[in-house]
Amino acid sequence: MTLTNKDTKILKILVEKELEEIKKEGKKLMIVNSPFFNKVARDDEDLPFLSSEVKYEQYLEQLIKRL
Repeated sequence: MTLTNKDTKILKILVEKELEEIKKEGKKLMIVNSPFFNKVARDDEDLPFLSSEVKYEQYLEQLIKRL
């Protein structure tokens, strides 16, 4: 799937909002061990952010740079 310019801009805005929330509410953030995410994480080694809030924040910061 290829993202359009509009898709990329919207995705960037959403990721920025998520980062704001993490920085504001980071200590309260809980990574949920849902069966779906466990299956996805087991099948895809590119999802290490599911293991901690810090890794999640780092992943989002890297994603913004790529967008």
